[in-house]
Amino acid sequence: MGGRLEQKKAVIVGGASDLARTANALFLREGAELFLIDFDAEALNAIQAEAAERGQKISVCRADITRPEQVEAAMDRAAGELGRIDILVNTAGIIRHAPITQMSCEDWNAVIQVNLTGYFNSCKYAVPRMQAQNYGRIVNIASIGGRTGRPGCGCNYSASKAGVIGLTQALAKELAPWSITVNAVAPGPLKGRMFYSMTPEQQASLEAGIPLGHLGDMEHIAYAVLFLASDEAAYATGEVLDVNGGLYI
Repeated sequence: MGGRLEQKKAVIVGGASDLARTANALFLREGAELFLIDFDAEALNAIQAEAAERGQKISVCRADITRPEQVEAAMDRAAGELGRIDILVNTAGIIRHAPITQMSCEDWNAVIQVNLTGYFNSCKYAVPRMQAQNYGRIVNIASIGGRTGRPGCGCNYSASKAGVIGLTQALAKELAPWSITVNAVAPGPLKGRMFYSMTPEQQASLEAGIPLGHLGDMEHIAYAVLFLASDEAAYATGEVLDVNGGLYI
């Protein structure tokens, strides 16, 4: 019996992120062939080498997703190596928090460029491949910060992730005639590098505010991405799946 993504060709943008690393392993286990795009060439090469040691093949490409010409070239390369693009997952993101009175224009622009314009760029150059085959699954990583605004996110981050939700819902309607679904996952606080950089007191305070009483793991988000990328979610489009332990209730 094949996996849920058997013979599917998937491009993961921000493929060296904490979340992507977890999703990568899950997608491979479910039968997908992977092409990773990220700004960090060293991290990509390490992921590729680790996969090779396990007898798995992952293709990688270094690109700055804020540069349309680099994204176009990366998608051309992905389509060439994979043969087609069935799934696009956008996970890239940065955060530069400061109160608005202290936030520089550079920090505003940088977050919008990566978190929102970068997603536009990757969709723009992947979509024609999907339209040509009348099939596609696009999954964008949004955030609870784009749903409600959250302390510690910054208005730039919240605005970028709210934009991702708008992009997702607009593209869902635009691309439906080609059987291309476009959905988003909006995580709450997770056990990642930022969480482990906090003091024990800060960690306890953060967890105490979550109705389920604990932070999520990367696996919780990766499984949500897997569902939306699979044909099990073929009739879901324009949806935002909140995975946050009850914070959005």
